[in-house]
Amino acid sequence: MNNLLDNFFNRSTSSHNHRSRFSWIHHSLLILLLAGMTACGGGSSTGPEPDPDPDPTPNPDRPVSFSEDIQPIFSGNCTTSGCHDSNTQESGVNLTSYDAALNSIGVQYGTEIIDPGSSSNSPIVDKISNENPQFGQRMPLNRQPLSDAEIDSVVAWINNGAPNN
Repeated sequence: MNNLLDNFFNRSTSSHNHRSRFSWIHHSLLILLLAGMTACGGGSSTGPEPDPDPDPTPNPDRPVSFSEDIQPIFSGNCTTSGCHDSNTQESGVNLTSYDAALNSIGVQYGTEIIDPGSSSNSPIVDKISNENPQFGQRMPLNRQPLSDAEIDSVVAWINNGAPNN
């Protein structure tokens, strides 16, 4: 190392010293570059590392929220398909808002589709959770069924009294 430093600071014009000085600078820059890449997580990263222990499970202490949990399920699966929106109201069901959902009378069942406090008496649960519901076909029609987590959220919300929260 002392020899390299001596060669670097030696202002001699010999070609050997010039090459040594260049080689030393070149290697030093390469080492700094590699050290910088290591400190930054390497050069091949495509973004931040994913959370090694993601927690997809919602907080069990937090009650299911209509606005945060249920309405997005209804909007993404029932109203945007053009079936249970305010214009179509297929089979008497409108799921565009809290009031519309709670006041919807399912034509096939002849009753409100949501019975606050009783998911077992709520036709909407029969339609989204059973492959062969009591009347008609499983919802959403001609689409992937809701996930177990989505169904569980709807059931929990109804069993909790279907609050407008």
